[in-house]
Amino acid sequence: MKRLLLLLLAGTLAALLLGTWLIQDPGYVRILRDHWEVETTLAFTVLVLVLAALALVLLTLTLTSLFRLVRPPQAASWSRRRGRRQLRTGLHALVEGNWRKARQRLRGAAQNGDWPLPALLGAALAARAGGNAEEAQSLLDQAVDEPDGTLPTGLLSACMELCTGDAGQARERLEALRREHPGNPLVLHCLARACEEDGHWETLTGVLATMESLPRAGSVTPPRQRRAWQGRLRAAAERPGFNNHGARLEELRRLWKKQVPSYLRDEPQLVASYAGYLAQLGDGTGALRCIERALRQGWDDRLPVVLEAIEDVPPEKLLTRLETWLAERPANTALLRTAGRVALRARLWGKARGFFEAAARNDDPLALAELARLHEALGNNAQARHCLEQRMRLLGNSLPELPLPESGASARGERRERETEKE
Repeated sequence: MKRLLLLLLAGTLAALLLGTWLIQDPGYVRILRDHWEVETTLAFTVLVLVLAALALVLLTLTLTSLFRLVRPPQAASWSRRRGRRQLRTGLHALVEGNWRKARQRLRGAAQNGDWPLPALLGAALAARAGGNAEEAQSLLDQAVDEPDGTLPTGLLSACMELCTGDAGQARERLEALRREHPGNPLVLHCLARACEEDGHWETLTGVLATMESLPRAGSVTPPRQRRAWQGRLRAAAERPGFNNHGARLEELRRLWKKQVPSYLRDEPQLVASYAGYLAQLGDGTGALRCIERALRQGWDDRLPVVLEAIEDVPPEKLLTRLETWLAERPANTALLRTAGRVALRARLWGKARGFFEAAARNDDPLALAELARLHEALGNNAQARHCLEQRMRLLGNSLPELPLPESGASARGERRERETEKE
């Protein structure tokens, strides 16, 4: 469209310039042939030539249309065979990554073959992969006008937008397709991916619920369900427009009790997220109650850690609960580390050190870091350095093997580097 407008503008400017020139001096043309002699002005000659060119174009278009109407069956069959051959070679080139050849062959197949829709879609894909987004959009605009072209064209456009990182535009396009094709499994799967990448968790949970109710849509994996509802809970806890924690807290509770599926309310990871948001919003009692209820159904190390975020419950009460669990699991590293941190909040330095030391015996780097910080605050610098050295040794075991200087070679190496820089 832009190219056509530019051509029209250029033609108009050229006509104006030519007309101005001819008005200033109409010129003189004389044609001699045998006994024939014609004399006229240059302006009239140019006008005749332009009209003759237009007549030739119109005659060509008319004859082409008539030929297409009355052309013999052999010509139509040859054109179809050519279109099929172009479609086949174009698809092969598309798979091989030869974008230029694929675009040329598939455009030819769209003009000559019996299947213009797949040819146009393949050509658009090749044009987009080759970096020509404008041509790809033009081909998609042609494809959408083909019979039954709305759905495949919309799906391909959304997939292209997802590949280029425009998840928001893809989601809007797929939501429009979903309204027209509510039970299409491919639309639902693409929409779920777009919502997940765009962080539109409310729409995602609705799409997953629809997919679960449709057998042909396939099963929804539990990790995807957890990610969707974790995102929904986080969005409720951090919802903009709520200026106080009370409104967010009420929204979070309503979402958990009335919308989260019952089987997910027993998932330890989701329970830990929900209880953590309760603690952040000031409902530490509710968070503690939620953790206790979940641990009665089954132990999971991710649940007691939430107690570290509870600030509106006395740390002595939390510590008592942690010690009850430690009586049943005295060597649980995560539980010991959490108990040490809660003991720090209760200002029970001796208890905190005991918990961290017990966790450090299980080679826990975080417990060693907490223990080193506590020793340093208490003035036990030697013990703090010992804890940090032990932690470095633990972390060093996970480092890749690389060449290191030998003992005593550090000073010599630094001296050699300084001499090299001076040279």
